[in-house]
Amino acid sequence: MTAQAVWKLEIILPDAEAAELFGAALDDMHFAAAAFEMVPDVGPWRLECYCDGEPDASALGVALALASLQAGISEPDYKCEPLPDVNWVAENQKSFRPIRAGRFFVHPSHFEGVVPAGSWALKVDAATAFGTGEHATTRGCLLAIDQLAKSREIRRPLDLGTGTGILAMGIAKAWPVGVVASDIDPEAVKVTDYNAVLNGMRGRIYAIESAGFRDRTLKDSGPYDLIVANILANPLRKMARDIATNLVPGGDLILSGLLETQQAAVLQAYREQGLKLHRRYPIDRWMTLHLRAW
Repeated sequence: MTAQAVWKLEIILPDAEAAELFGAALDDMHFAAAAFEMVPDVGPWRLECYCDGEPDASALGVALALASLQAGISEPDYKCEPLPDVNWVAENQKSFRPIRAGRFFVHPSHFEGVVPAGSWALKVDAATAFGTGEHATTRGCLLAIDQLAKSREIRRPLDLGTGTGILAMGIAKAWPVGVVASDIDPEAVKVTDYNAVLNGMRGRIYAIESAGFRDRTLKDSGPYDLIVANILANPLRKMARDIATNLVPGGDLILSGLLETQQAAVLQAYREQGLKLHRRYPIDRWMTLHLRAW
């Protein structure tokens, strides 16, 4: 049996908010997506989605129509075509270079250089789950974890929406604790388990497949004194009550996956749950928020 060809879906959208909204609307159809501003500070934005096989035309049409209504724009034109038969994960691995974020030094497994003295090294390869440290949201979370480790002791942390497990491993580097890492995607759970072994953290990262806090194990392992959630703005707003309920009084919350223009709405949702903003980490129009349950 031959593997399915990878198809690339390309959509031109007016702004970053629309690109994020369409990316979320098409989430079930792609295994990876990225948005690029075509002219800096001017726009428009190009959304590229990579799919296993040709997307179903009917389902794609419905998703685009609904996303257009939500964004308040006319339904955009799109281009969808198969890509050459290339191992895209392997190609991405070749281009992945080490990244610094505070004391964290994230590098691929094929890195042959010297890890800077005093760094917290994390070995992560490009994979079918999100999180290699390259994206601004991941770097923002690592910076927030690095700063928090300078002043707080953490005993019961949760990485909600773990992806590759990079943030869970970052937490385990910063504090000598076990970390619960959850994701709705079973592939992310497998990748997290693999990366935990790769980084010598077997038995310290507990990866769980769960949609939010639905899994009983996730609830029973809490409440948590640190929750890190690098997902998207809309899910973060919708999960505000559940996240706040599972955070201990005085606990820390690190949120990312949102654009600078979306932070006010996300902050409002958590302020309504009694949390207060402690610090912001803006990187390349993306925002990471550190809140505390005072």
